[in-house]
Amino acid sequence: MQDIVVYRHTQTIVDFEGVVSLVQSQMDFIGYQQNREEVISELQNASKDESRSVLFVEYSQDMHAIGFAYGNICSGLENQGDYLYLNELYVSPNHRQHGYGSRLLEYVQEWSKKVGCVYVAMVTHPDNTQAQLLYAREGFELEKLVWVDKYL
Repeated sequence: MQDIVVYRHTQTIVDFEGVVSLVQSQMDFIGYQQNREEVISELQNASKDESRSVLFVEYSQDMHAIGFAYGNICSGLENQGDYLYLNELYVSPNHRQHGYGSRLLEYVQEWSKKVGCVYVAMVTHPDNTQAQLLYAREGFELEKLVWVDKYL
């Protein structure tokens, strides 16, 4: 049985190097080439006291990181409460198709509800059909949206 650990406002992360490697692999997958130092800097920023971010790490029995989810608690005018915006969900390639992604996603939802969030939202690339299948199986509504952003 694997463990899922929730991290907020701390960088005391079990298998920190494994988590850094997973985050770096996810960033590569989505097209952002980041080195180890950049990933560590991002984790430091996410763990500062004023952050509303949360990092979920899924571990093997020997406490090696095999997957993670990262999100931010947000407020919305349309939903009358807080929600978790799930920025990332990633399972190492050699652990895929074994239910770890589903387990991690279920845990994220249970945790979010427990802390008062009224829904979970995320985006995925239109070509990432494996992720879309996972989200559909877990009861998420798949909508056609246009992502809008700008670096400042």
